[in-house]
Amino acid sequence: MQEKFLFRDIVMSKKHLVRFATLTDLSKIADVAQVTWDDTYNNIIAPENRREFLERAYKPENLAPTINSDGHWFYVAECEDEVVGFGHFLRRYHPTQARAELVRLYVLPAYQSMFIGTTILETGFDALARANIEQCFVSVQSSNKQARRFYERHGFSFHRTHGQFLGTQIITLVEYIRAIGNADIKA
Repeated sequence: MQEKFLFRDIVMSKKHLVRFATLTDLSKIADVAQVTWDDTYNNIIAPENRREFLERAYKPENLAPTINSDGHWFYVAECEDEVVGFGHFLRRYHPTQARAELVRLYVLPAYQSMFIGTTILETGFDALARANIEQCFVSVQSSNKQARRFYERHGFSFHRTHGQFLGTQIITLVEYIRAIGNADIKA
């Protein structure tokens, strides 16, 4: 059964829908990733590194296994039947704890600050809590202050900093952690 969540943007009075992603959404997800990465990382990550990463990470055949798969919670947000954002949670296997990671969360720049990202997060937290996940991790480019503030407002706390290659660059990521529990289950 696919869950659907509605929320209302008070400013624009438009209905938004968060639902599970489908195979037919994959090209739209790639489009949202392209726009948001170019907007967010234009002055941080070299264009060739962004292009190479996006081509690899958002190829439909690379994303397809994540759709409707155990241990994956992949959502899209729609406004007026257009995909305007997405979020992907992935079970992280650990011998002693049930953990997950938010590996993707992007909302088109024109739709940010409309609680779409918040609704995707809350939808994912609800699903993780129902799956008895105890912790959720997320890694954020250290210089992305807007994203860092967003996650901190939603209960994530600093865990560690680490470097990672992205093409020919080393980028610094801040990893956050958040407890998941019964309070995250929505009625």
